[in-house]
Amino acid sequence: MATNRNLALDEADRQAEARTGELIREFRAHFEEYAEAHPGHAERKREIFEAWAIQKIAGLQLCVEQMSEQFNRHLQGHKMS
Repeated sequence: MATNRNLALDEADRQAEARTGELIREFRAHFEEYAEAHPGHAERKREIFEAWAIQKIAGLQLCVEQMSEQFNRHLQGHKMS
């Protein structure tokens, strides 16, 4: 019986596509809210997107740093045992 070795990859692709859609919807909502609050800046969509994306990246960096710190503390705790 043959198995599909690409099943995990297919699922990862599906999840990536779903997440992409979520982020697009999230940015659109952010932009609409921003444009409503700052109508004179609505034509600066690219700059607004870049700032939004940088905030997302910064959040990811913080998450990775925190996970790394927790993992390192965990490893240090096992070395002392």
